[in-house]
Amino acid sequence: MLTEDEIYRLKQAIVATVASPLIGSIEDYTWEAIFHYVKDISLADPALGRSKLLYDAVDPATSTGWSLKSLQVNKKADFSVGTIYSYVIQRADVIKKATELGFPGLNENSLPEELGEAIVRHWNQKVEKDSLKQEVEASYEGILLKKIHGTEYIYCEYPLGQLDQSFFSWAWTVNKKNGKTGVGLQGSINGQAQLIWYKNQKQLFRFRVIPETAVPIRIERVRLTPTYYVSAILSALRDKNEEIS
Repeated sequence: MLTEDEIYRLKQAIVATVASPLIGSIEDYTWEAIFHYVKDISLADPALGRSKLLYDAVDPATSTGWSLKSLQVNKKADFSVGTIYSYVIQRADVIKKATELGFPGLNENSLPEELGEAIVRHWNQKVEKDSLKQEVEASYEGILLKKIHGTEYIYCEYPLGQLDQSFFSWAWTVNKKNGKTGVGLQGSINGQAQLIWYKNQKQLFRFRVIPETAVPIRIERVRLTPTYYVSAILSALRDKNEEIS
């Protein structure tokens, strides 16, 4: 989890980010950049290319990696400990990769348990492969939940690793309106939903619970004018160029 100094840096970075008139919300690379600042680790220029590897931030000094997500929720969303939310963790086209995964002949009509086993194997291979490639030994998920008005945030961190298929039970979701089998295959542990895979989009979602260790952040949202912002940035660039020369 974050240290007290890192929590302070996180709040300051959020304030600075939302002050920019060029940024509407903290998403994707913006969240990655903030996190690199919080952890004081080197940030690559996205113009040089971005990978689809699992870890969005890696601290080479500690071999620690974080998979980062930012999720926007409505202004009435509950940030209380124990609140459940979900998000995409992987595009998992296990039908297309069935043979590669060791499930030749797998299709959407296969038994739920067989599909579920393929989904878990697909995820585990991703974790193993990218951990080796990115030289990560300790891995986490860093999730920033944000309310739509941009003044309330909460940071949640979880250990990230391979899944144990033996703990899961799998079943297709049921449409509450018509009682028909839905498009989502849900993986549960002890009756509690953990994963859901949608066969149409081939996306795998994970359910998480806001933990007691979550870090709430509340800020006053102040926006700079475009004129002031551009002038300040250009001034900073001139100072930087003078330092280099």
